[in-house]
Amino acid sequence: MDNQLEQARDAWVNAFFTGNVELLAHYEDEDFKVVYTAESCVENRETRYANIQHAVNNGVWKPIKPNVDSEEYEFDREQVNCRIQIGLADDQGYIQEIWRYIQGWKIQELCISKVKVAAE
Repeated sequence: MDNQLEQARDAWVNAFFTGNVELLAHYEDEDFKVVYTAESCVENRETRYANIQHAVNNGVWKPIKPNVDSEEYEFDREQVNCRIQIGLADDQGYIQEIWRYIQGWKIQELCISKVKVAAE
């Protein structure tokens, strides 16, 4: 299961950095959202895809890869839910990914925060 999750994550990350919204949609849950805690803002996938596609079409899609310091994986007992905490270097904050396995791994939520996100 871990290997399948890693493959899905790698494909999803690559789709994001290349601006491939069709592939992003394949790996993101229908209710996927990005939570920016510092701005108290939540972005749904439709808005996100439109913004990415607009930037790609205008040649300005150049996301910066985060400098990762640590990654912690926490699976539930059934191995169908996984919470990944990513610590960024130089106290830049944290990224949390929530993944669920239903006929393949899909990301449900991405949370970007200045402090470590507590488990729900």
